[in-house]
Amino acid sequence: MKTMPASRAFGIAMLVLATIGLGFSTLIMYDKIQLMLDASFSPACTLNEVISCTDVMQSDQASAFGFPNPFLGMIGFPVVMTLGVLIASGVTLPRWIWYSTAVGLGLGVLFVHYLAYAAIYEIVALCPYCMVVWSVMLPLFVMTVAHIISQGRKERDGASAAGVVMPATVILVAWCAGFVAVILEQFAF
Repeated sequence: MKTMPASRAFGIAMLVLATIGLGFSTLIMYDKIQLMLDASFSPACTLNEVISCTDVMQSDQASAFGFPNPFLGMIGFPVVMTLGVLIASGVTLPRWIWYSTAVGLGLGVLFVHYLAYAAIYEIVALCPYCMVVWSVMLPLFVMTVAHIISQGRKERDGASAAGVVMPATVILVAWCAGFVAVILEQFAF
């Protein structure tokens, strides 16, 4: 079975990002439950008409698969946290786990884009907690894919990871800037 090593720093970064994602998914789920129990409940992240977790949580998109979306984060982020702990502990994971992780994170990123589009253009409200979850999904996906590519290059050509890290960072920064630009354009703060 072929394996793919990763640095301790990579594992720690993965663990930190996934922990943030889990924490905010849990906060969203807590507020969603409170809102379901009491229609007058106002989540802490509801500030006005634009920054309104209430509007986002009460939308159809908040339960895209027939159950509250935060369940996906509460299931997926602990898996990524576990992988981060293993990597930080020096465990070398099999390739199939890396590829599966990239696919899972890729699906998560697609879902985040759907939710971001819905929040910005259909619900016309933003949930800061949700935006934190969006913001951890992007680097988790990009860093995982960049790692897979850099390890492939290293095995094939003996090339260093530096040739992948810089483009991955540029992609991530441009991607986040795109999100910010779309939000600013729509809401014209």
